[in-house]
Amino acid sequence: MKRVALFYKSFSLSGGQERFVYNFAHYLAEKGWRVKVITSKVKEKARNRNIEITEVTVPNLGRGFRNLFFALRCEKIGKELKKEGYRLFGFGKTFYQDIYRSGGGVHKFYVKRAQLKFEDRIRRKSYLFRKKLSPSYHLTNLIEKLTFESKDLKLIVAPTEFVKNQIEENFKVKAEIRIIRNGVDLKRFNLEKRLEKRDSFREELGLTGKDFVIGYVSSNFKLKGFQYLIKALASLKREGVDFKFIAAGESYKAWRKLIEKLNLKEETILLGRVREVERVYFSSDLFVYPTLFDASANVILEAMASGLPVVASRFSGTGELLPSCSIIERPEDPLEISRRIRQAIERGREELQLEGFRNYTTASSFPQEEVFGKYEELVEEIS
Repeated sequence: MKRVALFYKSFSLSGGQERFVYNFAHYLAEKGWRVKVITSKVKEKARNRNIEITEVTVPNLGRGFRNLFFALRCEKIGKELKKEGYRLFGFGKTFYQDIYRSGGGVHKFYVKRAQLKFEDRIRRKSYLFRKKLSPSYHLTNLIEKLTFESKDLKLIVAPTEFVKNQIEENFKVKAEIRIIRNGVDLKRFNLEKRLEKRDSFREELGLTGKDFVIGYVSSNFKLKGFQYLIKALASLKREGVDFKFIAAGESYKAWRKLIEKLNLKEETILLGRVREVERVYFSSDLFVYPTLFDASANVILEAMASGLPVVASRFSGTGELLPSCSIIERPEDPLEISRRIRQAIERGREELQLEGFRNYTTASSFPQEEVFGKYEELVEEIS
């Protein structure tokens, strides 16, 4: 029986990387692989008897030291598993494996971008200062250096060119880097469903067929540039541009004051945390995502699959699939965001619909169900 060991800090269905590891373990088990999962936290039981979970205990000495101790335990376990014929696949902060999937990019680069959450320069500098004083910052950088420069590593998987470039620019990489993009659920997000549901979703939200609707989805508004987008929309309103704005992912309460201050209350619909994010995609005419950092923005792929034209930050990862005219170079600049949105609106509804169709065609090349097969091929390759 073919054997593989997966290393990740949590075995659960609660987050993107967690769900990926959990579902990939079951995919391999159903394909006849003997799967060992090495983790420090088990939140979900395995549903397949071919999956064996090893839960390791790490001291609670802060995030950085937890990560370091987990990586050291994984190295020890990994060396024993190699003797038993296991192929090793790491997904988090571990530095001993055959294949490593870098789902979140390089930490040092992330921190540099994340300071831009704050609009005030002093607060940005304070954020950087506190981060660089933190043991977690330095330990994370150390683990990444040991990971990417390891002589034992055979393959690195990056979800975007954006992530690949970060790795190559910050480390002396010996392993080959392959791009395997995240997949999208094309049964849930697709152009046909959007056209079918558009009018009914709009009616439920109090929108008309004539409204030009701008959509936005995120679970972390500050990091994903919401504050700059709101200011850009306020600028467009002052210029006399008519639009409605619909967003999902965070509660209205946290942003009510800013929205009212910028006189956008009548234009804005915040849905909060919702299960049916397709309500945003299917109701919109344009999706805008001025994120400050996102290794591989799934929301862009979902919007594209729904047949929407998209304006997105160059720091979004998935935005590299879009034409240059749709890219926001400086997402922390509301004036640039407003200029890109205005340019999109000025192209007219017919041209935007064609652009949305092109996006749908592109996104259709990345069906979710094919991603695990690509990863299995990599594991087969290193035997």
